Amino acid sequence: GKLKSIPSQRKKERICLEEIAKVFELEVVYDEKEVNAKIEEFFDDYCTIRRDMISEGIMVREGTNYVRKK
Repeated sequence: GKLKSIPSQRKKERICLEEIAKVFELEVVYDEKEVNAKIEEFFDDYCTIRRDMISEGIMVREGTNYVRKK
């Protein structure tokens, strides 16, 4: 199902981000639209999740493209 909110505890948030990241294949390049659509299946605020995944090093942004690293 969808998340109703992002956990405030860092460890729990990291677990949620890692679960969401599983829908992205490693080292495959996705454009921003694809990333947003996949994240939106889990949480409506895809911008926050996308930004958190980048800051946690789960995804890397290269221009308007995104790549899952972990």
